[in-house]
Amino acid sequence: MSAVRYPAPLSPGDRIGVTSPSAGVDGAAADRIAFCVDWLRRCGYNVVVGECMDGGGLTAGPAAARAAELSAMLLDPSIRCVLPPWGGETAIDLVDLLDWDALAAAEPTWLVGYSDLSTLLVPLTTRLGWATLHGDNLADTPYAVPEGLLGWRVLAGGPGPFEQRDSGLVATWVRFEDDPRATAWPEVGRGA
Repeated sequence: MSAVRYPAPLSPGDRIGVTSPSAGVDGAAADRIAFCVDWLRRCGYNVVVGECMDGGGLTAGPAAARAAELSAMLLDPSIRCVLPPWGGETAIDLVDLLDWDALAAAEPTWLVGYSDLSTLLVPLTTRLGWATLHGDNLADTPYAVPEGLLGWRVLAGGPGPFEQRDSGLVATWVRFEDDPRATAWPEVGRGA
């Protein structure tokens, strides 16, 4: 791999693509994702939601459709960042279906996520040299990050260098709604 290629910094007014490379959205979770999309729009981003978002099954659709939509968003020069609603269990089935030749020739686009999305972040970085962000998915974006850490919008939006340190929080699965340590971001326009 040659030098890491960084996507252009992300700023309000830029387009963010939302697609589900793995698990889709349905039921009460759809309300949460709608809130998060609206929150990003209130922060000034132009958010476009893809077709591969159905949460009726294990994945948001057939692997070929999910790979095509992700590739299209990553290749669209008007989309500066691609953000999944969350991880899932099967994004690895997209690795062989992505358009690697077209991606190699394109300018890099931010891909943000964690959990199952790591199976896509790693080959984008190691195979193409694209900088990616292992960080909160869309469902967690409105939450304030723990002290010592920087949110993905800060990292994608600036030239760096950035320094992060251990937050001191134990990495256990706790529903944010039930965790007294979790705080919501301030309202848009008030230091968000």
